[in-house]
Amino acid sequence: MSENKTPTVLVPNAGETSREEFTGKQLQRTGETASTALAAQAKAAVEAGYLMAMRNPRDVDQVRAVLLKACERPAFARNARYSKPVGSEKNEQTGEWEKKFAEGLSIRFAEEALRTMGNLLCEASAIYEDNRKKIVRFTTTDMETNAKWSKDITIEKTTERRTLKRGQQALGQRINSYGDVVYLVEATPDDVAKKEGAEASKALRDQVLKLIPADIKEEALAAIKHTIADATAKDPDAEKKRCMDAFSGIGIQPARLKEYLGHDLDTISPAELDDLRGIYSAINDAETTWAAVMADKDDAEAAKAADAQKPADGKPAAKGQTTLSDVAAASKAKREGKPEPGSAI
Repeated sequence: MSENKTPTVLVPNAGETSREEFTGKQLQRTGETASTALAAQAKAAVEAGYLMAMRNPRDVDQVRAVLLKACERPAFARNARYSKPVGSEKNEQTGEWEKKFAEGLSIRFAEEALRTMGNLLCEASAIYEDNRKKIVRFTTTDMETNAKWSKDITIEKTTERRTLKRGQQALGQRINSYGDVVYLVEATPDDVAKKEGAEASKALRDQVLKLIPADIKEEALAAIKHTIADATAKDPDAEKKRCMDAFSGIGIQPARLKEYLGHDLDTISPAELDDLRGIYSAINDAETTWAAVMADKDDAEAAKAADAQKPADGKPAAKGQTTLSDVAAASKAKREGKPEPGSAI
């Protein structure tokens, strides 16, 4: 006569927890401490994420379709791409100087991709902290392939000031490139939070973009440019106003844009408008600053002027003739607001 076998049921006793993991159901004895509970909670969240990724894998074709559809929206496309000037070079065929830009997909695009792809785990954890700095590790993991990107960012809890407030103590001082004394002081909690937020956004963008297939990124960038070009062609005045308003929102007024372009905004070309729109996104993504943009413009003008003054035979410049060093020094003096070399004070 056969015996009836009843399945064994694991019933937790006092001080034990019952957990269902990949390997089956297990009992675990734990101490009643907050750290143990938090560690178990974090582990359970990660395991739940992997289980959901296994049950609901992403469809790459669907991801591509959704992202390209998003790039057709002008409001999204305006902020989905950044570009920053990186000097200029002379076209040997035409003899004209051409601006060079470094471009890429922005933080806004990465956020949209993160929602669309799914099954990505983004984490930030402080691995070191003292009174002067904080080191944060940013990690993004693809739960389907277990591909992982990690980066440690050092966030200084200090900032530089030209003057000290009453009662404020300096942690140090140095001479900057302008020849002025600047003081190293303790940053406010808001300043530290702002720095950490900016670094977190850039780390998220870089890591998420690395997990997107290269062909999809290329198609998305082309779709963004096409959408912006169409919007500009339909209503150039409206697009110009939007661009000016965006710059005003980050403290850069139209007068400074005129200085960068070298002419009034009434005669701005679609290509110049596209450049400005990319520069705005780069500044907004903390990829560059307006000061760096203007410095690049001055350096490019200095190189162009020096090339125009260069003798055709390649011999050294005659006495009284402008040289590359002269133009570069004048450009630097202009940026720093100091008298140009050789000028009257």
